[in-house]
Amino acid sequence: MSPAWHARAVYATIPPVMGRPPLSAVPAPGDGELVARAVAGEAWARETLYHRHAGAVAGVLVRLLGAGADAEDALQDTFVTALHELARLRERDAVRPWLLRIAARQAHRRFRRRRLLRLLGLDRGGDSALAALAAPATSPETRAELALLDRALAALPPGPRIAWSLRFVEGYDLEAVAAACGCSLATAKRRIAAAQAQVGRHVDLCGWSDE
Repeated sequence: MSPAWHARAVYATIPPVMGRPPLSAVPAPGDGELVARAVAGEAWARETLYHRHAGAVAGVLVRLLGAGADAEDALQDTFVTALHELARLRERDAVRPWLLRIAARQAHRRFRRRRLLRLLGLDRGGDSALAALAAPATSPETRAELALLDRALAALPPGPRIAWSLRFVEGYDLEAVAAACGCSLATAKRRIAAAQAQVGRHVDLCGWSDE
C-alpha cells in the first residue's frame, strides 16, 4: 500500500505551493526549520513534512486499524489536525513523536466508535487484521497465531490496545509509548501490563515481554 494514499485529500487543505526552493545540491532542511517555514506560510514546507512522515504514520495506523477506510481517514485527519496546530508545537525538531500522538488519538476515537457499533449490532467487522497484513510467505501456523492475536486485541479497551501495539508491534520504547499515548510512563506500563494479561490468555507470548 502506498504511504501517500490520499495526498490529494490532505493537500486540498493546503494553499497552492509557491516559492519552493530549487532542487539544487543544498541539504534538505531539518524538521525544525520546516516547521518554522510552514508556520510562516510556506506551503512547500508543509508538503515536505507530509512526504517525510506520512509513510511512518500510515504504517502505524494500518497495523492499528487495518488496511481500510478507517486507517486512510485517520491519516488524513492526523495531518489536517497537525497542520492546524503546527504553530503550537513547542519542540519543533520532534515532529514524528508529535504526529504519532495525534495518530494515536485518531485511532482511539475509531476504536471507541467500533465498540459502540458492536454494542448496537452495527459492527462491520473492521477490526485490525495483522494476519491479513502478513507477508505472502508467512506460514499458515503463523497466520493462525496472528488471527488469535487480532481477536485478543479487539477485545481490549482502546488505551491498553494502542499502548500494547505501539510497544510490541511497532517496537517503540516505553518512553515513546507514553509520549504517543499522552500519559505518564507509569500509566503506559499499567496499560501494557493489562493488555499483556488479556492477550496472554489467547496467544503464546514467548518473546513478547519487557522482562
